Amino acid sequence: MADEVPTAADASQDSAAKPSQGGPVPARTIAFLVLSFALAAVCVAFALQFFVAERLPELTEARLEAAMDLWQKNGPSNYIMDIELKGAQPGAVHVEVLKKEVENETRNGRTPGRWTWDAWSVPGLFDTLTEDLEIAKDPHQQIDAATGTKWRLRCEFDPKFGYPLQYHRLVTGGPEVFWRVTEFQPK
Repeated sequence: MADEVPTAADASQDSAAKPSQGGPVPARTIAFLVLSFALAAVCVAFALQFFVAERLPELTEARLEAAMDLWQKNGPSNYIMDIELKGAQPGAVHVEVLKKEVENETRNGRTPGRWTWDAWSVPGLFDTLTEDLEIAKDPHQQIDAATGTKWRLRCEFDPKFGYPLQYHRLVTGGPEVFWRVTEFQPK
């Protein structure tokens, strides 16, 4: 029986029993792998854009000045504003302004000292942005921050009145600040 010649049936049984050893990869498998990698890349790009990328425009002196000019021209003398705070000191601020003077402020439902009220008015928010822009130029020199500290400032302004809608200060090695106006009602 040692002289038996293998038949085609014997060869197909042997190939079914043994795994393929380096033969060509079917086109379907290649197409599946390429499509899988492409889909994975799209998903990663989408996730980075949605969860990581900053959507607010960069805060510049020119944009801040334009917003302040718009507020001077169109900003109401009387308004109510609610602000959501996130980051180092999260919370909620409610401000009521009458004849350009803060008449009432609450933070997290409590009334803080009167000396803090103006900081959350629109002019007070502009003062904060102006100060942060100055510090961002050289945090080490301005506030004795660690060498290499960077401040990235992002802000969006209301197109009608000019007040800051959202602000995000990202600091390498420091506290992050984010606030967003959730309600603005001219009175």
